[in-house]
Amino acid sequence: MSTDASLFPIHFFDCNIFCTRCVQVKKFKIFSQEKYDKNYDKSRIPSHKPLFCKCEDCGGTVIYATNEFSELQEEPTLELCKIWGKGSLGAGDRVFHPTEKLCMIENVNRTYGTTMPQITLRKQNNEKVDVQVDFKEIFNESSTDVFYRLFPQSGESARIGEKIYHTEMELTGEVIGLEFNEGQKLIVKFENGDIEKCLCKSSAKYLTDKLLVLNAQWRCRDFPYLRNLRIYSRSKVLNISCLVQNFNSINELDKIISSVPQARCSIMHVVVEKSILNSIDIYKELLKNNVHICCCHVEHRNQEVYITGFYSAKDTPKNIYRALSKFSIKKINLDIKIRPSVKILKTINEDNRFIRISKMEKRYHIDGWVKSEKEKRKAILKAFFYSFSFRIENHLLVIT
Repeated sequence: MSTDASLFPIHFFDCNIFCTRCVQVKKFKIFSQEKYDKNYDKSRIPSHKPLFCKCEDCGGTVIYATNEFSELQEEPTLELCKIWGKGSLGAGDRVFHPTEKLCMIENVNRTYGTTMPQITLRKQNNEKVDVQVDFKEIFNESSTDVFYRLFPQSGESARIGEKIYHTEMELTGEVIGLEFNEGQKLIVKFENGDIEKCLCKSSAKYLTDKLLVLNAQWRCRDFPYLRNLRIYSRSKVLNISCLVQNFNSINELDKIISSVPQARCSIMHVVVEKSILNSIDIYKELLKNNVHICCCHVEHRNQEVYITGFYSAKDTPKNIYRALSKFSIKKINLDIKIRPSVKILKTINEDNRFIRISKMEKRYHIDGWVKSEKEKRKAILKAFFYSFSFRIENHLLVIT
């Protein structure tokens, strides 16, 4: 297995992909660096994030990006050249119809309140034919295969799992892989069973791996840790290794690398210099920077920070990153949920003690730190006088 495998600890999903070793379609296990929920909220899966793909039969590996899989997109039909069956069809659109083949839309007659507009198609022999489409069926996840991308007209944006119609070969097929050597190629399994590598036609200059590295190095010329930086590219995937001092440097480097044009994604292997840091230091820093997280729990291990709790201010996640940017942290993992009902009742900040009393729905919470267990018990009494409620949860830390 590639040395990159250690950077991808999470099994994301399985997918049928063309294996260059087996020279046929095989089941691949897809691994990610972070935990994404592809079933619940696809819009939260960021694009251009690397995925480590391993063939279950031969162990062959390849790197793809999140935006290169059609099933990871919220709208798998977005920006397709051929959109048969989608309600946004208009006169002049070129479409591929399963029975009428390649056609031009002459007219779309939509009747208010119905889901089956009448569409007039003009065939290549100028014959006109009227068809109807039930749009309710189209939006079912199981029906996304009625959408076809025209190739080669819109090949560069194709994703693995998409259906395409090859206008020159006059065949439909499914994208089962991508290649990025010199020029971009689609690996397509056509309806007749043939597997072909189809070169995408592009008028834009296609950057080689060598040019991508030179571009990335030039953009990093003012990066403070340039002397520790190593960059190389394989199939337009930038691999970055660097030694930095704090989390802010990681963010800065990530922004620079993300700006490199034509890079499919980047694999960041960043080492942060170790320092004496613990969960209490991080927790206190959040409170000192007026970051309010109700029922807050902070854990620091292996130079990664894990934060849970509830918040009401929309800028809270951004403020967390800003408050902790100076620390020697490799990664910040947030499992915090927004609750508009969270309200701060009282804040006490004196004599190296910090007590914040807040209300979330029908319960009251005490966050912060004190110097002794006695002070922690007294805080419950203070919260009672502000709330006149016995529904109080005490999350105070005792820091001697």
